[in-house]
Amino acid sequence: MTAQPLPPNRVYYCECYVNERRLGTYDAYSPREALRWVRISLMMIAVTLDEEPYREARAWLDHGQPAAARELEQGKRHTLTLKQRTTAATWTVSPIACPPAHQARA
Repeated sequence: MTAQPLPPNRVYYCECYVNERRLGTYDAYSPREALRWVRISLMMIAVTLDEEPYREARAWLDHGQPAAARELEQGKRHTLTLKQRTTAATWTVSPIACPPAHQARA
């Protein structure tokens, strides 16, 4: 009999908003998976950005992810916002503590 893997003690709830309208959500089970979701969705729009928000996106893609991973591992929320003219796109990853499996079933 093989042992079942333990459920994670945290879930990372990911959201993307544009001008306060939610465009998408994702439940990740590790900081790495959460940041991958942000990175992929950010890369999909990066080519459409003006020069300054594009530079901000590139800076986050190239250098911001290690700090974001540390924040998430410490249980802190991470937010990235890019603004272009009258549009603001915001990605938020929120760690959510999960009870141990034996408590969740009670």
